[in-house]
Amino acid sequence: GFFKEVFSYCDEDIQNYLDLKVLDVHYKIFYPSGEILTIHRDSNRTKEELEKFEAGAAKAYDKFIAHTTDIYRIVEPLLYKCFTPNALVNPHYWNLLGKLKIGQSYWQLAKKFFKNENLCYAFTFEAMFIGVSPFNTPAFYSVITYADHVQKIFHPIGGMYQIPKALEKLSKKFGAKITYNSEVNSIRKKDDDFILQFSNGEVKADKVVVNADYAYAQSELLKRRIPDYKYSCSVYLMYLGMKKKIKGLEHHNLFFAKDLKKNLKQIFDEKVVPEDFSFYIHVPTVTDSSLAPEGKDILYILVPVPNLNNFRDDFSRQEERIRKIIFDKINRLLGIKIEDLIEVEHKFYPEDFIKRYNVKYGATFGLAHTLMQSAFFRPANLDSRFKDLYCVGASTQPGGGLPPVIAGSKIVADLITARDKNKS
Repeated sequence: GFFKEVFSYCDEDIQNYLDLKVLDVHYKIFYPSGEILTIHRDSNRTKEELEKFEAGAAKAYDKFIAHTTDIYRIVEPLLYKCFTPNALVNPHYWNLLGKLKIGQSYWQLAKKFFKNENLCYAFTFEAMFIGVSPFNTPAFYSVITYADHVQKIFHPIGGMYQIPKALEKLSKKFGAKITYNSEVNSIRKKDDDFILQFSNGEVKADKVVVNADYAYAQSELLKRRIPDYKYSCSVYLMYLGMKKKIKGLEHHNLFFAKDLKKNLKQIFDEKVVPEDFSFYIHVPTVTDSSLAPEGKDILYILVPVPNLNNFRDDFSRQEERIRKIIFDKINRLLGIKIEDLIEVEHKFYPEDFIKRYNVKYGATFGLAHTLMQSAFFRPANLDSRFKDLYCVGASTQPGGGLPPVIAGSKIVADLITARDKNKS
């Protein structure tokens, strides 16, 4: 996988840095009707589950996965290339775009294989977790479905924070010096160097890699006008420490709204707090008991909501309603009263993404993954104005999500290495 490549690139063994456990259950989907679909690492078990929803779904699944595998084979080499709009003159890429059927949406692709809408949602929900609607996302993003179903899904023992800690350790081993709690306020060019301005001083640099939110970095750090980008949704987060184990949940869980189309329309088009909610629950203690006291669980609940650009609602006034709908759904489908089981609770709001991470409009997943903000049209990793200024992160090529962001970092490392070789 992408993370293993980072360590291999440095001639290091990832196992010396991370204890990765493979999940046997990839995720569990709870439908409002009470139906449950469990996606297993063992595809035969998954196909048995699918047949409960639609006769012939097992064969359709094989064809669907074969199709997404073909898409992945086309897309995977492109994940490590830095594109500019000039690449569009290359007929090779036009040929690839034709094969990817760029006019087709993620949802339309799923409908070609499955009649049951619940199954279509099961194979397109990933779009929500790159911050867009499957009805508006190009079908080639089904590479995420390929990854979820064909590749292994891992959990780092000790929690996701072990990943940045491992990368920090790897970086320091190769001489990197990391300065924390030093926010950059501006980046300006002076002769052949860059000046990074801090609240308590400045630093001169010959090369700069910006991993701040792209829109924020362009408008606030570089003082540039930015295009009228389309932004991903935001999220409302709840971190819950439970008094006991919660039965019925797997490591990754999804709960869908009664009317998912309406839910998505209210988030992405109407820009209001939805009437009903789809949400994701991460229960890492299913796999990793080190993350909570013995006999207890931790729950991370992620709820897609509109970003704050032209937001036509008041989020804070509706928080209690949101919590009630979410908790009522959990209680009904799991047969518990979750409110009575919470021991510790922390919350994170769309505004917090702006305050803490400088994410424009609180758009958690950065720029939306629309057709015109993908591949050639997504901000490049190489700055168009300043030589030796590079950009990485969810809003740049190749896109959002941990693996693509790692791939974007590899692109930048290769660009810098190639330029240094040309200078010598």
